[in-house]
Amino acid sequence: MKRLHALAVAAGFAFALTGTVTPPRALAMPPPYVGAQYRYWVFSNHNDLRDVLAYWVPGPFHVTLETWDYVDPASRDQFRPEVGVHLRDRRKSVYTVQWRHELDAERLTFGTEQILGGPWVGRAEFSPIIGKDSTQPVVSAGADYYWGSYNFASATLIHDPRGSDLWSIPLRVRAANESNDWVQITVVPTTHRSLGWAFDARIKGVRAGIERNSRYDFTDLDNVVFTVGYEHTLGPGR
Repeated sequence: MKRLHALAVAAGFAFALTGTVTPPRALAMPPPYVGAQYRYWVFSNHNDLRDVLAYWVPGPFHVTLETWDYVDPASRDQFRPEVGVHLRDRRKSVYTVQWRHELDAERLTFGTEQILGGPWVGRAEFSPIIGKDSTQPVVSAGADYYWGSYNFASATLIHDPRGSDLWSIPLRVRAANESNDWVQITVVPTTHRSLGWAFDARIKGVRAGIERNSRYDFTDLDNVVFTVGYEHTLGPGR
């Protein structure tokens, strides 16, 4: 997950602020919905993780409640609440402010998705992780290319200062129909010569996925994550 397109994104921002653009349908205000997922993390050290989360998205904000329950009773389990606000301007560009509690730290996120013109959307994010003794900023920038209403390909450059100063580049392609049922493939090369990947799908509200991470969270551990879930729409979009 990496940040090499900063200059291109900045140039796109300037055009977006002055030009006339047609936003992808995917960036319109989504219909309100609720959802829940169960994710089982299989770790190479056998200390697996049971991850349960539920989320409510009524409009321009969301609320997520998540628990991490490790198999080893000596491990520290986590409760990870999250609240985010997502505002749109008249061009449908999105501005996000978000907070999440993570074990002994608080994580803030300030991000934007800017309509650049035609099928292009530029993204940038600044996410400081505020601990007791230090603050570590995670930054990212990237771009999405849309075709149809919900199909897209994206590339993101992410810098994470934790561990060994990691750079990663998630590359993602999503194919979707007009009902926004979709399948998605993600490949994540990193500067530490590791490679992650994921395959996800959402069909008629049912979510399913599998994901593999190499050297998860700056350790020597590998994991595979299995996800099942369901989302229910509460009303029409805007």
